[in-house]
Amino acid sequence: MCGIAGYILGTKAPADAGRLRLLADGIRQRGPDDEGVVLVDRATRSFIHGVSGVHDVTLLHARFSIIDLSSAGHQPFFSQDAQCAVIFNGEIYNYIELKDELSAAGVVCRTASDTEVLAEGWRLWGHGLWPKLNGFWAVAVYDKVSNGVILCRDRLGVAPLYYRQTTEGLFFASLIDPLRQVAPQGERINEDAVRGYLSTGLKDHDHTTCYAEIHSLPEACAVTLMPGISFARALAQAHVYWQLPSEPLSEKEISFEVASAMLERTFTDAVRLRLRADVPVAFELSGGLDSSCVVAAAARLSDKPITAYTIKVRDKDESFYAAAVARRFNVDHRVLADIENDMPRDALAFARVMEEPYDTPANYVHHQMLKMIKGDGFKVVLTGAGGDETLAGYESAFWPAAYRALKSEGHFGQAQIYEFARRYRSWPQGMDTLAGYGRSAVRLLGLRGRQDVSPALGSSAAQYHSAYHGMDFFNQRLFHCRVGLLPYYLRSTDHYTLNIPVEHRFPWLDYRLVELGLRLPPGYLFKGGWTKYILRRSMGTSLPSSVLWRKKKMGFPFAFHSYFASREDQLAPYLKIVTQQGYCPDQDYTSLAAHDPVRLWRLLSVGIWLKAMRREGG
Repeated sequence: MCGIAGYILGTKAPADAGRLRLLADGIRQRGPDDEGVVLVDRATRSFIHGVSGVHDVTLLHARFSIIDLSSAGHQPFFSQDAQCAVIFNGEIYNYIELKDELSAAGVVCRTASDTEVLAEGWRLWGHGLWPKLNGFWAVAVYDKVSNGVILCRDRLGVAPLYYRQTTEGLFFASLIDPLRQVAPQGERINEDAVRGYLSTGLKDHDHTTCYAEIHSLPEACAVTLMPGISFARALAQAHVYWQLPSEPLSEKEISFEVASAMLERTFTDAVRLRLRADVPVAFELSGGLDSSCVVAAAARLSDKPITAYTIKVRDKDESFYAAAVARRFNVDHRVLADIENDMPRDALAFARVMEEPYDTPANYVHHQMLKMIKGDGFKVVLTGAGGDETLAGYESAFWPAAYRALKSEGHFGQAQIYEFARRYRSWPQGMDTLAGYGRSAVRLLGLRGRQDVSPALGSSAAQYHSAYHGMDFFNQRLFHCRVGLLPYYLRSTDHYTLNIPVEHRFPWLDYRLVELGLRLPPGYLFKGGWTKYILRRSMGTSLPSSVLWRKKKMGFPFAFHSYFASREDQLAPYLKIVTQQGYCPDQDYTSLAAHDPVRLWRLLSVGIWLKAMRREGG
């Protein structure tokens, strides 16, 4: 992972050293190991090596070295025929296999860098390159042959790429702040994005940001910017190289045994690829199923010692489960405790890292954890995040629609058994459930009509949010990959990991797993009161039963109630900023902390952000 930035001007101009320095400084934290720049004069199709000269395109790079630590991995990276230059943020995990494919086509690879497959792959395959890649990326390519600049993001949008159109031209970067600094006098808050986040919790769902002038390049597409063609037109004509599945599989189309074998095989290979690094690799181990599966697979695949980290949060401790996994696989297990205490003190500084309001204070806790991991000498961390989106692990988000889907497919008894097991956690709940079964057993619930993943682009978060409950199970899962859960999680995670920097790797978001997981029949995912049933069965005896058949999960949790209640003096002033700016009527901090701490956090995060960007009006 690295930082990239650049611009495409409307007309040629002499290099502006101040602007180049501003962009380079803005991304340097993401790539402290090396940096590079190239200017391009598209009129003569020539590269200008240095920071002076008349030009209309600039590509800047800040390197965080993970694969091929030598100077051979320096960027901008040029193809052997010097016909294209590439800057790249991300990691191509299958670069070894792609180099073999390039070699078979007659390309002689010169380095051990994964960036080389982008430069040579673009020259050989053009847009056919992107579907071949397994990894995550934000790429900018200048191609002398076509005289175009190509911007591309990975399938799910793990790597960010922001852009801003100004009167001079198009500017792009891995972060928002450098684009703010390009023309600070023209900056405006995107009121719809801020108010939508406050009312629904949705953000990063429609390629906008909390700044009206700054947007995010869509994922899974490549935009070609040719001289004389506006960015809006280029974006409308973007090359879309991948899409989420359009239909689920039925149980007649894939058996449980075949699906289970495919899941285990694909997951194992996803972990194998993500173990590739020329620097030390660590693991997050929450004690939940997904991260435990990652550690278990890595222990089988690697001959190197495994080091895993767990956060121990007061009142939300699940380190017991993580320790059971660590013992099973002889893992060097390190437990970190009480690392959330400094959040109020660091609130403004962390808000500047995040650049926008963010979804949970657990982000700060996670950031502190990763800083400690980096301090122990690790640059890469594998995580179990993404498993719940891939395999519908969030029961509250997916079960009502899955319940209807099971019934519509004729699995009335299975749906009722799961519902009973889910609800029968106390005697009153059990009685209510039994009574409900008596009323509903005489009829099947039909599915509502299939709906699109989201309303038209540009609508508010409230419209996206209101559409969710009318969707069927399959479309709800697509929704969370494109709109609901994944976009803001990935954006947030990128910002606080690369600020350290540490590279976060997500085996569960391997596109092959996403394609398979989203298409699995609901009966393979929800069974007998268990979420992710197929994963539990495919893991067999690999994991301790206390983890494999664990009912309640926490992930990396945060004790909202007790934390906010004990820090009112430090945090309440941020609530006042939000009310003063007219985003909500006066709110009582104590009442919100007791009864709606999630809503309180949204308000606080906006207040902290406004203060950090000095837009609080006082």
